[in-house]
Amino acid sequence: MKFDVVVRPVGEKGLGVIAQKTFKKGVLVVRGIPEGFVGGRTNHSFQLDTDRHIQLNKPARLINHSCDPNLGVNNNRFGGYDFFAIRNITVGEELTWDYSMTEFISIAIENNCLCKSNNCRGRIRGFVCLPLGIRNKYNDFIADYLRKL
Repeated sequence: MKFDVVVRPVGEKGLGVIAQKTFKKGVLVVRGIPEGFVGGRTNHSFQLDTDRHIQLNKPARLINHSCDPNLGVNNNRFGGYDFFAIRNITVGEELTWDYSMTEFISIAIENNCLCKSNNCRGRIRGFVCLPLGIRNKYNDFIADYLRKL
């Protein structure tokens, strides 16, 4: 499946994924297909359950974090995650998601968050540390296993 995105450098964050067309709120933007299970949590793995982590294909695994994301996640039939627009996205905008949407405890960002959004939380610690208001905001766009906790 081809998506209207491109991977390119995005400053101090390294590579990022950029929208090549306008995406309306609610549409599928990127489909993440597993490339295999990993033995444990890594900086680039995606958590599927309390003790299962996968590696997703590109460009899904290159989508950066933001505390004010434009994408949310849903489990898909392939055993990975689909990334949906949670607001309208414009051409040239970097695609982002909140790593806490899948990670119970996140290790992906060891130092300070680089998202620079107005509501940046400073450090990304995972779903376990998300304030209730943010959990409720993400309700339809978090990993299935987190909804069960």
